[in-house]
Amino acid sequence: MKTFAIVPVKKFENGKMRLSSLLAGQERIRLLQILLEGTIETLKSASSISRIVVVSADRSAEAIAKDCGADFLLEEKEAGVNAGVLVADRYCAQAGAEATLVIPQDLALLKPSDLDGICNLAKEGTGDAANNLRSGCVVVSPSLRYDGTNALLRKPPLVMETYYDNNSYQMHIKKAAALGADVKTFLSDTVMFDLDTPEDAKFLVASSENTRVVLYLRSVVKQDMRG
Repeated sequence: MKTFAIVPVKKFENGKMRLSSLLAGQERIRLLQILLEGTIETLKSASSISRIVVVSADRSAEAIAKDCGADFLLEEKEAGVNAGVLVADRYCAQAGAEATLVIPQDLALLKPSDLDGICNLAKEGTGDAANNLRSGCVVVSPSLRYDGTNALLRKPPLVMETYYDNNSYQMHIKKAAALGADVKTFLSDTVMFDLDTPEDAKFLVASSENTRVVLYLRSVVKQDMRG
């Protein structure tokens, strides 16, 4: 199964504002850059991912994508995750993708085995996607709070639109089922954890992980703010 990963990226200066109590503006930007680099490297390490597509209105994201060996799609203006994914959907479909896997850049604990597990679930899906877009498979991995979507695989890529920022986990399941797709859920702590709040950052700082993201957070989060 030829699976393309889609990584939608906000402009770095607009990202992770909820971490403002811990990180200054340039520190947040650097964190987002490291997160994107790490996400691409993790995707490259997964045997199930054929190609990586970063979509963003940020030229800095373009430089990182190209340096890391990913395709890059430039949005004329930032219009939200769904709009960015739609741009990538069309690109992936035209490039011959059989499935797409939308992965945010802030899954700080993401493992290649998670990605392979999601794709293996999709391989078990049923339906003649070439003849009927209403058949196919959708695999959804929720956030820890079961409100957001931390991973979304669609086979074929255009089987349905995305519905981020709107209780997206339940919305994606509901829409996929309504279209007659084979709906599956993938549960993994390392996929379901996203770096979004000060509490998330403090959790990573105190963890046993020694990834670039965690090491960077330890270097910039002051000792008296870690509790």
